[in-house]
Amino acid sequence: MITLEIACNSYNSCLHALHGGAQRIELFENLREGGCTPSYGMIQKVKQTIALPLFVMIRPRGGNFCYTNDELDIMLRDIEVCKQLRVDGIVLGAITAAGNVDAGRCRTLLSAWNHGPATFHRAIDTCNDIMLAAQTVIDLGFNTILTSGGERTAEEGMHIIQLLQHHFGHNINIMAGSGITALNAISILETCKIEYLHASCKTNESIPSSALNKVIQETEQYSDPLSIRALRETIDTRT
Repeated sequence: MITLEIACNSYNSCLHALHGGAQRIELFENLREGGCTPSYGMIQKVKQTIALPLFVMIRPRGGNFCYTNDELDIMLRDIEVCKQLRVDGIVLGAITAAGNVDAGRCRTLLSAWNHGPATFHRAIDTCNDIMLAAQTVIDLGFNTILTSGGERTAEEGMHIIQLLQHHFGHNINIMAGSGITALNAISILETCKIEYLHASCKTNESIPSSALNKVIQETEQYSDPLSIRALRETIDTRT
């Protein structure tokens, strides 16, 4: 069975993932920045009420993946929260200024996590040599790599994802992510020979708000339940 992970930036998105047929949730906040660590309250609420494996993003800010010692300390504290709340896995990635996996910082973070289930996220797509980076990630003890093959979307990076699966799929789960929909999922699965997909199925909704006594329209992004269900049903036609 293909594992479908839904990237969720809100509690409602987590509910949509559950009812849409996802196998697990990646939880974060700040979708527009690519995701940051969610709040204690959000993690606790989802863990206690959503019956899906929960993987929490460990990322102290948006922007690049080169972290200072102070940021590393924040990440270590967030990992302690995840351990306290008994989440099922964490999602992280650290890169050096030279464009390589920051093995030292990743090793420190994984050690704090006691080497439980961990995904190296799309920071790998920013590395100079994605194949070398994948081997480093495996050696560090991660069990999943989330990647778009170094391209903007997984569909554009299929040939690299296919290579990653061919060379490393026996040692680590290769999960394709970015731009996954019901329209391209089968093509990606069959081309790359993978068993893991990651999607946000995000949609935009205009919501009324007020500022300075004026009603304005703001946009909220969330995971669309119909898109999740369509993706799940499409995947199931293959399996």
